[in-house]
Amino acid sequence: MSFQDRNPLERLKEALDDGAVREGVNETFLEEVTLFRVSEHKPKVPLIYEQCFCIAVQGYKHCHLTDSTFTYGEDEFLVVPAIVPLDIEVAPEGDNPLLSVTVSLDFEMIQELVESINKYDKQALGKVSASSGIYFEPMTDDIIEPTIRLLNALKSRKEAEIFGKQIIREIYYHILMGKNGHLLASAAFGESDYALIAKSLRFIHDNYDSGIDIDELAGEANMSVRSFYNHFKAVTALTPVQYLKRIRLEKARQFMVVQGEQASSAAHLVGYESPSQFSREFKRHFGFTPREAVMHSQGMAG
Repeated sequence: MSFQDRNPLERLKEALDDGAVREGVNETFLEEVTLFRVSEHKPKVPLIYEQCFCIAVQGYKHCHLTDSTFTYGEDEFLVVPAIVPLDIEVAPEGDNPLLSVTVSLDFEMIQELVESINKYDKQALGKVSASSGIYFEPMTDDIIEPTIRLLNALKSRKEAEIFGKQIIREIYYHILMGKNGHLLASAAFGESDYALIAKSLRFIHDNYDSGIDIDELAGEANMSVRSFYNHFKAVTALTPVQYLKRIRLEKARQFMVVQGEQASSAAHLVGYESPSQFSREFKRHFGFTPREAVMHSQGMAG
């Protein structure tokens, strides 16, 4: 049986296996595409998911969002239209590693696609409803086939640069045309409550080291403070203050693990005035002290 005649999902697994050659994070020739290989069960750890979509095969990722738990694997894939803190648990299948690909969302490209789709069907993406900052779509051949082509293009810098973004655009189109595509469309434009909360999340994400005035954020979103809190919690399952704390702690962990900062320096960089308060909250959030952060870092991304 030729490669092309095989089950699409099996071909996707093989393409991911070929691309994700190292345990943990594998960068590619496109900065918006990252591949992952995880061979052992990874217990629940807090992470910040930026706007992206994630496909995982040979096992499962369990996403814990406050009181809710969602699982995805080879039957569904994850779409994250807003920056959302999640607790992620990785469960490979037997002796086979979990293999995954994460692609950052380009909202300019998505906006252009939405405008093109609306020329042919104004109702296709018109629905807007409250939802959490993550959702799932079925893993259909419309998603699998271009993902395989994307992974094959990533083997060469030339082909990645020539074909990569075109293939990603094709995948965006199929995500937009999925059951929940209106949520991605809403997040890409600034007209809906969902999009306004997504914009507030980006502001907090970019200004985590300074004081955040929730009343001002509510005003910028043209909402009452109560309405802002309600919409914010619907998307993130957290209050704005809880969300800011999680962003700060995750950024501090990155400063220590990636840049080698000391705990006191990392605390200052993310806006903590008291190192002891930072250490207490870090331990409560991650389950280990800042000093232990580096040894726990492997496998926490993605």
